[in-house]
Amino acid sequence: MVSKEYLEKVRFAIRRNANSEVDRELTDIIEQCREDLIRVGVEKDIACDENNKSVLGCQRAFARWQFGIGGDDAERNREDYRLMADELRKSVPEEKEAV
Repeated sequence: MVSKEYLEKVRFAIRRNANSEVDRELTDIIEQCREDLIRVGVEKDIACDENNKSVLGCQRAFARWQFGIGGDDAERNREDYRLMADELRKSVPEEKEAV
């Protein structure tokens, strides 16, 4: 589930006003990004953590890439997303570090 506050943050990243069609598409994009993060090895709890600033950075780049903000920025946002997702995947949660 995507909270209203989180949806607003990602919507701001793509510079769109609130409307039901944009919100439905963005919700799908957020969920798609979460699934992709999990696919590349990010733990589900982290990928779905709406308070994690690194995850939010991934979401913003992914949304800009997927939402159709075209031109040269699409490629840059795709690369930004991939780099941030890889760094997130490599990071070790604090609980596991203690083990």
